[in-house]
Amino acid sequence: MREQIKALSRETLIYGATTVVGRFLNFLLVPFYVSVLDPKMYGVSASMYTYISFAGIIYTMGLEAAYFRYASRGDGEKRSAEEEKRLFSGPFLFVLLFGGLVSALLIFVAPWIVRPVFHDPHVDITAWIPAFTRILRWSALIVLLDSLNVIPFAALRIDRKAKWFGAIRLTGIVITLALNIILIIILHKGVVAIFAANLVASLAMLLMLAPTIARRFEFKISRPVMKKLLPFGLTNVPAYLSAMMVQVIDRPIVQAYLGLGMLGVYQANYRMGIVMMVFVSLFEYAWRPFFLRESRTDDKRARLLFSRVFTYFMLVACLGFLVLSLFLPDLLTVKLPLVHRSIFHKPEYLLGLDIIPVVLAAYIFQGMYTNFIAGIYIKEHNKVLPFITGLGAAVNIITNIILIPRIGIMGAALATLFAYMAMAAAIYWQVQKVYYVKYDWRRVGLLAFVVLVGFGVEQVIGRIGQIGPMYIIRVGIVLLVVGALFLFGFFSKGEIQALRQMLRLSNRLCPAALPAEPVEAAAERREGG
Repeated sequence: MREQIKALSRETLIYGATTVVGRFLNFLLVPFYVSVLDPKMYGVSASMYTYISFAGIIYTMGLEAAYFRYASRGDGEKRSAEEEKRLFSGPFLFVLLFGGLVSALLIFVAPWIVRPVFHDPHVDITAWIPAFTRILRWSALIVLLDSLNVIPFAALRIDRKAKWFGAIRLTGIVITLALNIILIIILHKGVVAIFAANLVASLAMLLMLAPTIARRFEFKISRPVMKKLLPFGLTNVPAYLSAMMVQVIDRPIVQAYLGLGMLGVYQANYRMGIVMMVFVSLFEYAWRPFFLRESRTDDKRARLLFSRVFTYFMLVACLGFLVLSLFLPDLLTVKLPLVHRSIFHKPEYLLGLDIIPVVLAAYIFQGMYTNFIAGIYIKEHNKVLPFITGLGAAVNIITNIILIPRIGIMGAALATLFAYMAMAAAIYWQVQKVYYVKYDWRRVGLLAFVVLVGFGVEQVIGRIGQIGPMYIIRVGIVLLVVGALFLFGFFSKGEIQALRQMLRLSNRLCPAALPAEPVEAAAERREGG
């Protein structure tokens, strides 16, 4: 069992290294945008990327999940080169033909749909119509290129080529960052530059994926293959659309009630949850091929693995929530040494700082949903996904409509949190019926309780007045929370022993060999077969 967890950890770290660096470079664009762009223009970017997100689902028709399902292989499982080509070429050509047709249509009708897309109840957008039309047309091309990249990226993940996957993604982000700086700072192209940079980056990634495509491609769509893949993929489309509503439907609702300017403020603060988002995203990249592979190899052992992985995931996520919630808001208002100003140096952006802990919590529940979904795919029980994600979407939309007029952008953040809570609970209820995994809820509950107490104590201290340097108090709270986890028995003896061994290794006290495996872990491995 330990070897499988190590494999997942290794792949997660590879995805993580490239994803974290890439997300960090992308994150640098947030203070850049809020410094050089009017909040309304930043709101334009947030609005358009919402529509791009939905369009990407329509273009790919769920074929990424279908390709994963039928192209994944267990350890030792073989497949002919001809079959690999048929599995790859069908969905790739479908996206090319269908997506190309839709993009051509969007480019043609852009002048007629620009006003409803960028409607602002407080501002007349007539002066910006030509630029917004260009943004719409370039966005249609961006969706097409990004959709064409989906199946080749999935092939890299199935082949466990995490390094090449990360290198391509990182290259695209570096190109985006560089072109944003050149086009906005030097050439003064404004918000249009964001989409021009994205277009070039998406094309560059497709060119880098060309060798992967060439090895698997044949100019032929296999009907038997598509009869398997397309129904499976289409079944997922309503679920994906609902899931996307949970993630981004708050943006157009904020835009409709509060305008593009307030949408820009909301987007800037929401993006500050990037660390938790990166953690959940990189875990998902490694998790899907991992659980499919392990269930094919040894299902009994896989169920034990999934329970242990969930506990460790929650440990990292909850401690991350505590640290980020306590320290991140202050870091955003501290002057940076080189530029001599804070990330949020404009006072209007400070209005959204309170939503950051709510956003972080929402990502934790999204991660729980990601963990639980393993059994749905393993047992091909994905017919329940539209209902579960539909529930999340309904909760999100209704809560947004109720709360945003009353409490502004905090209502949008709370709506997202409630939606992910509903989805996590619903999918857990469904998956336990078809693929039972005995999760260690005692430990997870203890972890959540201790972390929430620590967070609550800091909030109370911050509101009653300072009783000392707050950063020292916050460090003390984090240390007390970790100590409480040890005190109340969250960690098993085997895990404590493993932690000590890891610390000794990190201090180079015993570099010659790895320490012996804990007895508890060895017993679990025997139980798993």
